[in-house]
Order: sequence, then structure tokens, then C-alpha cells
Amino acid sequence: MTAISRNVQKTAGRRAVLAALAVAVAASGIILYLFAEPSLLDNQGACLAAHAADYGVTTQQLSSDVSRQSELVAALSSCSGMAP
Repeated sequence: MTAISRNVQKTAGRRAVLAALAVAVAASGIILYLFAEPSLLDNQGACLAAHAADYGVTTQQLSSDVSRQSELVAALSSCSGMAP
């Protein structure tokens, strides 16, 4: 066997290992996201409820009333850590 074919085999083996590792990391990330998401939604719901209370309305009114759309955007931006 020549040195070139051994290098190709090593490279192919490394790529296969890296691909398997990437798939494992992606699967782990998806699993963590699925299990962590409900708590994130609960935190966002509590944050949104606090903003609704600041505006003097219920969360339902804040999220469904078209005239409060700018307040809803500001509240959601604040809850997600983005400045409006």
C-alpha cells in the first residue's frame, strides 16, 4: 500500500468519526431543547404576565387585543432579552 492510500483511509476514518460526533451532538442538543423548553415558556409566561399587570390588563387582553400590539411587542422583546 502506498503512503497516499493510507492517508486517504485515515482522512476518511476521521471524517466518519467527526460526522458521527456531529450527529450525536445535534441529537443531544435537540433532546436538551425539548426538555428545557417548557421551563423557558413558563418563565416567559410569568414575564409576560408581569408586563400585562404593568399595563393594567390581563395577559389574554395583552396578547389578543390589536390596539395593544406595540405593548405586546415591547413586552415580548423585554422577556426574550432583546431591547425594543
